[in-house]
Amino acid sequence: MPGKRGTVLVVDDSADSAALLSALVEQEGFLAVSCGTAAEGLAAFARDKPVAVLLDWVLPDGPGIEVCRAIRSQDATLPIIFVSGRNDETSVVRGLDAGGDDYVPKPVRGGELMARLEAQLRKAAAFQARPGGQTPDVTPATISFGNVSVDVGAHEVSVSGEPIALGPLEFKLLEYLARNSGVAVSRDQIMSEVYGYDADIGTERVDLLIRRLRAKLGDRDGGYIAAVPGFGYRLERRARSAGASEA
Repeated sequence: MPGKRGTVLVVDDSADSAALLSALVEQEGFLAVSCGTAAEGLAAFARDKPVAVLLDWVLPDGPGIEVCRAIRSQDATLPIIFVSGRNDETSVVRGLDAGGDDYVPKPVRGGELMARLEAQLRKAAAFQARPGGQTPDVTPATISFGNVSVDVGAHEVSVSGEPIALGPLEFKLLEYLARNSGVAVSRDQIMSEVYGYDADIGTERVDLLIRRLRAKLGDRDGGYIAAVPGFGYRLERRARSAGASEA
């Protein structure tokens, strides 16, 4: 029965694309609410309380990334997946930086899109079911290394006392590395923990996310986030010199 698993908001100005996406999610037991403009999408978000959003980039009254930012400012964990014909790297990066959890190119492959949606829903559910004090780890609310401070509860990061803006995926990555500081974590582990799905989707996006995070931390030489050749990355509590960096 459509709707028993909650509402998925589909924001796409193409009637054919919206119908396809709606049919896919309803086959999985969700109720699809379809909107063709940014304004309609934001109104439906407020009205229908969706469990996830499938969002096109190009809308008649504004770009999808602005819809994403507006939603993300009100809900930090709601899964938002861009489904777009704009498949260049710049568009993908901008979509993820705006707060998107994933980016799926058109034409979509239904099975893959639904797998990605389910992965993001699992990730969100795990986060929401993790009340303070009931997690097995004992990581403090604030994690500091060098001149970087990470406030886990407030989702805020500062460098030398100055706040910096991180997208949701960048924050997830930094938090994951900080919780495992000094330990080498593989690209496969990062794909699973940060993106919420298996590494066979492609780990090259991990390297892209690392580069963006390093740039925002002022860590372009890998002093804090060190590469482990052929494996993954490791966060150092104390910045290494550029000459000692592994990447």
